[in-house]
Amino acid sequence: MPRVFRLSLLVSLLAVVSSDATARGALPVAAPKPNILVILADDYGYGSAGCYGAEARLIQTPSLDRLAREGRKFTDGNTTSSVCSPTRYSLLTGRYCWRTSLKHEVLGTFSPLHIEPGRVTLASVAKKQGYHTAAVGKWHLGYGREQDVPKWRTDYTGELSPGPLDVGFDYHFSVPSNHGDLTGVYVENRYVYGLRSGRIPRGLTLPGPDRDSEDFQAAYRPEDLENAKEGARVLEVDAPRRKNTRVMKVLTDKASSWIEAQPKDEPFLLYFTPVAVHSPVTPDRDLQGSSAAGTYGDWIHELDRSVGRILETLDRTGRAENTLVLFTSDNGGVFKPNNPRLLQTAAFEAGLRINGALRGGKHDVWEGGFKVPFLARWPGRIPAGTSTGEPVSVVDILATVAEVLGEPLPPSHVGAEDSRSFLPLLLDQKGARGREDLIVHSANGTFAIRKGPWKWIEGVPFEEVADSARKSHPDQSRPQLYHTGEDPAETRDLSDQHPEVVSELRDLLRRYRDGGTSRQLPPSDVQPARNAPVTLPARSGPWAREESLQTIPSKPWLVSAGDWTPERHGFWASPASGSEKPASLHTPLDLRNGTLECLFNLNGAKRMALRFSAGEASFRLVISRTTATLTKNPSKDQPSAASEDLAEKRGLQLDKDQWYPLRLTFDGERLGVQINQARFEGAHPVFAQPKTGLDFLVFGASAGLRDFKVGP
Repeated sequence: MPRVFRLSLLVSLLAVVSSDATARGALPVAAPKPNILVILADDYGYGSAGCYGAEARLIQTPSLDRLAREGRKFTDGNTTSSVCSPTRYSLLTGRYCWRTSLKHEVLGTFSPLHIEPGRVTLASVAKKQGYHTAAVGKWHLGYGREQDVPKWRTDYTGELSPGPLDVGFDYHFSVPSNHGDLTGVYVENRYVYGLRSGRIPRGLTLPGPDRDSEDFQAAYRPEDLENAKEGARVLEVDAPRRKNTRVMKVLTDKASSWIEAQPKDEPFLLYFTPVAVHSPVTPDRDLQGSSAAGTYGDWIHELDRSVGRILETLDRTGRAENTLVLFTSDNGGVFKPNNPRLLQTAAFEAGLRINGALRGGKHDVWEGGFKVPFLARWPGRIPAGTSTGEPVSVVDILATVAEVLGEPLPPSHVGAEDSRSFLPLLLDQKGARGREDLIVHSANGTFAIRKGPWKWIEGVPFEEVADSARKSHPDQSRPQLYHTGEDPAETRDLSDQHPEVVSELRDLLRRYRDGGTSRQLPPSDVQPARNAPVTLPARSGPWAREESLQTIPSKPWLVSAGDWTPERHGFWASPASGSEKPASLHTPLDLRNGTLECLFNLNGAKRMALRFSAGEASFRLVISRTTATLTKNPSKDQPSAASEDLAEKRGLQLDKDQWYPLRLTFDGERLGVQINQARFEGAHPVFAQPKTGLDFLVFGASAGLRDFKVGP
């Protein structure tokens, strides 16, 4: 074959391969890797942008409208949760957060890092492809590694590790938790920004702002907090303090500066998370009064201006043409029209439909809590001015970026368990479809699943949610079915008319939940992964007492409250009907040093407590499905608030209807606790006292006991 012909054939084949790769969504062979910019707004509702129907007389969002005009608008973009931390975890890991220990609500300001180091993340995917990576803005995914000490909490006076730099990011600058959180500081990389005194390694100089910077203030005050209350306490830390009206400006400055500092011939990924439009509503002075929707409208203007500044930075540095920009929100907007004190309510009364025509908002299981603005721009790849009603979820951003970069995901049992690429839909390829189904999860842990236009709400809050919280939202705590295509406001429950749809969606939710992944459909007979009971090592020496508790125990056992019944190989308790008091079972003890063992079953109970009498004092071990806590009770002459937590173990994840072993080992002032495979220890003089009595207390529904043993 002549050399010229061979060369011509090779060029033709490369062109075909490149064309085929482009058609599948991958980059052409010689195409430079695109920069990735993910912007995640806070509490930004579906109807709060001009391109999503907000009236121009009320607010103007030229930067977001520009993204829609120059890119693609999704009218069915969804979060995974109606509150922030779970959605942020899902976006960065490609995994539904309810698969972790966080089953409801959000992480606290002092929570440990929630993303496990070593887990695949959006940042680690990019780093494997040679990207520079940064997380700038609100973090709210914790810092540090939790220890089994009483009331462990993140120490903001020392190194905040592990943190974002341990899950794939090269640079980090953040508001640690929420806008208006009680830290009142920023974090840069591994330390509080500008920390002046604390546990700082010798010779380490931490950067901080100029002394006369107008972006900071001398003190962070209770009135600066998100939930300002009389007597509220701000974290005491020696560092520059945030000024709420300048937080958006500071974060945008940092993000823009980081982009400008990146080498022009090397790609970057920026995860930018503005605090707007979360409460407290604090637009900068020059924007105050700019909106006919009031101060909340001004706050929306602040968010839009921030997005505009980032886009201008891309333009100015010549990066816009090769940058994929994704904009969305962590959950829907705050919508509580019956609360006149909220600035969101004032905006609603002025005519702004924060979440459009959708029902509910932040915290809720309704669509207003999950459906959010979702915009994408990638010049030359994403067709400008297009729109789609196909459903997508923020959990899919990781898989989509991975496909853009040509980085394979790990097996679904290893990571990115729930992430599905929507790149073909992003590029508007022929026949491209969005998600076939998706799972959403409310603040109180209620699941809902969508498939096509159908949405089924399971209506069961997480079992540890307080009864008062359940009662405050009774309309969300029952099963119900909606056709969101015909009834986007979720006004007509169609469960009775379509039991076959209910059955299909209930089973689909079960399979995805129990199967550990939704990247593919688990088999119909999948069983949930169980925290299997372990067999404790045999104890040397005889037991002083051994009682099976599989029949009604005789004296000295005494049922002092509730209903106790021998059944199912144990002694089962439930609080008396209509009573708020726990079920209670008492037995005297004669134990100083030694071991106490039993098997327990938290079938439907919220928690179980073992309360020990020790001379004039007492202490208790409280066990829930997720946490065990050792606490010294107040003395008789002390108020109930005088209780003292001595040790705590989190992350137990005890399953329903499983018999788990419990072993308590008393050794002087030390008490060792083993609950199944989990171990922890507490120390206090009260443990050395003779234990003269024990009460088993059961709170809520039913719990079982059996195989009680005590020995020296």
